[in-house]
Amino acid sequence: METLRASGEHTGGPKGYSDGDRREFANALDRWLARKG
Repeated sequence: METLRASGEHTGGPKGYSDGDRREFANALDRWLARKG
């Protein structure tokens, strides 16, 4: 993989965050902060 990256080959990657992903993360963070506070 290092050779492919060095050659500039596009190998893809993880998909970006969707609105639903952001919402799930924000809700989980809120729950975690509420437990710690």
